Amino acid sequence: MILLISDDAVVGENLRRAAEEAGRSVVRAADLGEALRTAHMIKPVAVVLDLDLPSHGAWEIADSLLQEAGCPPLILLTGRRDQFDVSTAIRAGSLVDKSASLAKLLEVVDQALALPDSNRGERNAIQRIIIQWLRPCEWSVPVTPAYRYWGLNE
Repeated sequence: MILLISDDAVVGENLRRAAEEAGRSVVRAADLGEALRTAHMIKPVAVVLDLDLPSHGAWEIADSLLQEAGCPPLILLTGRRDQFDVSTAIRAGSLVDKSASLAKLLEVVDQALALPDSNRGERNAIQRIIIQWLRPCEWSVPVTPAYRYWGLNE
């Protein structure tokens, strides 16, 4: 069973259909609480996480899941390509583009499942770094330019 964490109904329905054709099933969750409860209840073989969830919820979910020792393979999915780092991560295979075929997504899931469990800790550590690297910055206060008092930015 694959756990899909996404609020995108189209992706959810299409992935469910593609997974059924491949002999797998998909359960969908939409937020952190539901995702963690579902993950503990069904013990999924893999988690597909949509990084495009509102209010940076996906980043919190990824961080929470990757902190758990028994975290199943985590596949990161996004439709955003506007940021250079995201495009680079997609090309490197660290993220999967939503516009790619669902067969490609299921292939990535199968590849993750084929890796030995002894590599799980290393894989989780690498994904934590990727999550930190790609996570959008949230500045709490306006940033003042370094040379503001020289009259250069006025």
